Amino acid sequence: MTQATPPTTYAHARDLILRHGQNPASYLALEDDKTLYFGKHVSGVIAYAAVGKTIIVCGDPICDAADFPALLAEFNDFCNRRPTVFIGTTGAFLSQYGALGYHHVKCGEEARFLLADYNLAGGAHARIRADINHANKAGLSTHEYKPLLNRDSAIEQAMADISKSWLAGKHGENLGFTIGSVGLESPMDRRYFYAKDQTGHMVAFHVFIPFAGENGIGTTGYLADLTHRRPDAPGGVTEKINYDAFMTFRDEGIAWGSLGLAPLANLLEGNTAPDTDTKLLHFFYEHFNRFYEFKSLHLAKARYSPTLWEPGYFVYSTKHLTPQMVYGIIRVQSPGGVGAYLKELFHKN
Repeated sequence: MTQATPPTTYAHARDLILRHGQNPASYLALEDDKTLYFGKHVSGVIAYAAVGKTIIVCGDPICDAADFPALLAEFNDFCNRRPTVFIGTTGAFLSQYGALGYHHVKCGEEARFLLADYNLAGGAHARIRADINHANKAGLSTHEYKPLLNRDSAIEQAMADISKSWLAGKHGENLGFTIGSVGLESPMDRRYFYAKDQTGHMVAFHVFIPFAGENGIGTTGYLADLTHRRPDAPGGVTEKINYDAFMTFRDEGIAWGSLGLAPLANLLEGNTAPDTDTKLLHFFYEHFNRFYEFKSLHLAKARYSPTLWEPGYFVYSTKHLTPQMVYGIIRVQSPGGVGAYLKELFHKN
């Protein structure tokens, strides 16, 4: 955002998100790399950024489902024919987008878990079970840090040190917009889980953010947003934290867990006549995998055997994705600019 957002504005956005944020990315609207558009005639909020003349929106508009067409129409007028692309939308409102002339293309799949039924039994979970057993044999234990109840400077310093080493391994560039921050300066509704080794030292931590059900009745799920670990952390630590956190949420009556979107995964599945945009994105999946590791990210999530794979979409105001939109999608996710983003992709190889 170009100016500091008043706390009352954040409070209003947070209330809308917790009631209507059916998209697991909805909570990211509260990150300061976005501008907030609030409905004037209906109650709702849309988180966006401008890249040149292109408007990039994070996830779906956030409002009561009945108000979605009106809020989208308002925002469409606000954009005033500027090219607009919504990234990481769910399938919940595709027909409403289409009614206003927007087009869409599948952009990946989200790994979603029905927590009441999720466990490690059976052959489908053999690999993830082995990873977690490895972490357990290494003496790792999972703990939740609740900064709103009891601040602990030692825990927070350990998190800061892990993040520093994590970013060093990524050459100092942390992607944003579709990924949040640690947020300890204002934890709000974030959940923090970390793993300690046998000596009591923290080796990894994850940050989970809430999302709401389509019926608007409170939090129904948590998304694993940030996963940071020390370079020398024992194998299986990521899997152990995710599973232990999911089981904690399950015991609290939370319905869903999410590991987020696997970008560009399974674009051709069930698609016998892919359109131009699908072919283009699939080309990136096949030929740019060594830069971004699309396939590895998908396989890493698949190891958990999700209950289901929820399709994610790009929704855009033009007939096809334009070069300016592709540039904008990259630019908003890289605070250092496209050059820094590409530099990170190459260093991942």
